[in-house]
Amino acid sequence: MTRVISLFSLTFLLFFTGCSDTNAVGSSLNLGETTGMDCVPGENGASRMFGDTFLIHEGDEEITITDISLVNADGLELKESVLVKLNSDEALLGFGEWPPTDSTDFPLPKNWDNRVEAIGAKVQPNEMRNLVFALTSTSSETGSTDAVKIEYKDSTGKTFEQETLIRYFITSDECEDV
Repeated sequence: MTRVISLFSLTFLLFFTGCSDTNAVGSSLNLGETTGMDCVPGENGASRMFGDTFLIHEGDEEITITDISLVNADGLELKESVLVKLNSDEALLGFGEWPPTDSTDFPLPKNWDNRVEAIGAKVQPNEMRNLVFALTSTSSETGSTDAVKIEYKDSTGKTFEQETLIRYFITSDECEDV
C-alpha cells in the first residue's frame, strides 16, 4: 500500500511540477519545442544578437505583446527586442554583432528595415515572425539567462506568458566550457 501511495504521489508531483508544457493553457504562441542553449563569445559590455526564435501565433484573434524580459538573468541585460517578417526563402536571422550590418556573407532579411519593436507589437492569427533580441554582457566571465519571457494579451485583455526553451550565454571563455 505504501508503494502505491508513493507511486501516486510521485506521479502527482511530476504532473503538476516537473512536466511543463511549452504553451501554457490558453496560450496561442508557439516558440518551438526544442530545448537547448545558445552561446556566443563576448567580453563585458559586448552586445550580441540572438535571432534564432520563430514566434508563431496559432490563435484566432489578434494579440499584443506587452513585455519581453529575461528569466533568471545573471550578467546579461536585454538591450532591444524586435519582430521581423521573413519571406518564404529566408532563414532565421541567427547570431552576430548588434546592431547587425548587411553583408554578402550575412545578409539581413529583406524586411529588416520594416522590423517593429516587440513590445507593443500586434500579431495577427497565423502570423510568423522572427523574434530578434540583443543581449548585453555585464559580466567579466559568462553572462546567462534561463529563457526569454514574452508577455502578451488578447483582444479581451486576458494576459498570457510564454518562455523560450533556450538558455542564452555570452562568454569571454570558450562556449564549450559553459
